[in-house]
Amino acid sequence: MNLAAASIYWVIVALWVTVLVTVLVAYVKNPIAFGTTRLLLCVLAIDTFRNIFENVYFGLYFGGLYGIFPHDVVTVLGQPLLLIVPKILNVLAGCVVLGLLLLRWLPMAINERELAAQYTDHLEDLATTDALTKLYNRRHFESAARAELARFQRYFRPLSILILDVDHFKGVNDRFGHAVGDTVLIGVADACRSIKRASDIAARIGGEEFAILLPETNEEAARSFAERLRKEVTECAPIVPGGEVGAYSERRGGDRNPLHDSCKRATSSGGRGALSSQTHRAEPGMRCHPER
Repeated sequence: MNLAAASIYWVIVALWVTVLVTVLVAYVKNPIAFGTTRLLLCVLAIDTFRNIFENVYFGLYFGGLYGIFPHDVVTVLGQPLLLIVPKILNVLAGCVVLGLLLLRWLPMAINERELAAQYTDHLEDLATTDALTKLYNRRHFESAARAELARFQRYFRPLSILILDVDHFKGVNDRFGHAVGDTVLIGVADACRSIKRASDIAARIGGEEFAILLPETNEEAARSFAERLRKEVTECAPIVPGGEVGAYSERRGGDRNPLHDSCKRATSSGGRGALSSQTHRAEPGMRCHPER
């Protein structure tokens, strides 16, 4: 029994040494992977050294008391002044640990969490937003459309999807260059953004193709929305080198600007710039599938 009582301290020492070696090996192999956890490792190391020191001290003391070590060990370690050394070490280690946790690790962990949240938001924006127009991209639009379509089928609520195509866009790129073409696309996107409601989802789904998801919008309201958007897009022709594009502006030499022509041809009578619609009504047992 005496041997067991004296040996238990050395078992504890062996366990804490194993913990310390494991932590050191893991840190040496992966120093970058820990981040703010490095401070926690420091705290663990301090507590480990404290436990090793305390258990070695009392392992020697009780080993000498029970005859495992020379009795002189008991005489030396049994002095009252030395007996309080492990407890003083406990107090000091506790103060250092609390200081590291409260003054260093906690602020660093909070800051790291905020940076991670910002980085996640940035990645989400990159994954769902079109880089040029800052509208949603096709992937996000299709995901939102599936969700709204499921809601439309289940609750029989009105739902409209508006598809836009910029007329004569290739001619704009060929004559004025892609920089002006990008300006046109941004102008159309701004028009969509200014007209839509907060609950609507506008996206660029192709080169010059846009789509707007209109929840709780019937066909009549969708046509009214489309007409307002068409008029807004008509006014978005940009200024280009060689002449201003306004309501009736012309290029030098009397040639009309094709950007302006594209906008003026946007009428509701048919052909390019025309408004057209398809209606699907949800009925019990009916299954609707989004176009692929």
